[in-house]
Amino acid sequence: DSLGTHTIPVQAACGVLSGAVSAFATNPLDVLRTRIQTGGSRSLVKVSKKLWAEEGVSMFTKGLTARALSMSTSSLLIIMGYETVKRLSFRDRSERTLQTALY
Repeated sequence: DSLGTHTIPVQAACGVLSGAVSAFATNPLDVLRTRIQTGGSRSLVKVSKKLWAEEGVSMFTKGLTARALSMSTSSLLIIMGYETVKRLSFRDRSERTLQTALY
């Protein structure tokens, strides 16, 4: 478009995808943080070993669906809000520039 940006649906899809990717990337650390906070242990290594022994690889996926949905939704809303405000501000600037040029 005239702003050199992608269309709204493309930006919306990117917002959802970025939220999901960040959820997948940070979920294992979030699981460990939560277990440390609720389990009473202060050792990241001890909590990691205990989780690995009890749950194996599935320890990394605890709560992942809810986290991915939450982060995708919030990323979508943030990007759409930002892009809407940006487009409205450029439209106001363009209209003022046009009015100034006409007078």
